[in-house]
Amino acid sequence: MEKNYHNCKLIKEKVDAILEEMASLFTNLGIDSSPEEVEQAYKKERELIEKIAELDETKANNLRSSY
Repeated sequence: MEKNYHNCKLIKEKVDAILEEMASLFTNLGIDSSPEEVEQAYKKERELIEKIAELDETKANNLRSSY
């Protein structure tokens, strides 16, 4: 069986930490954020999803399809 988010505690912990970082990207944005700051947040989000893909491709694909 292949290790993934659902059956490996270490992968789950790593992915959850990345997801927490992703969430903080957007909670730190506000109405006074410039378009460049918003674009940087989306760029960083895509980079973090790629990190998740290294751990669990299925989880990353689910995140990609959610937006």
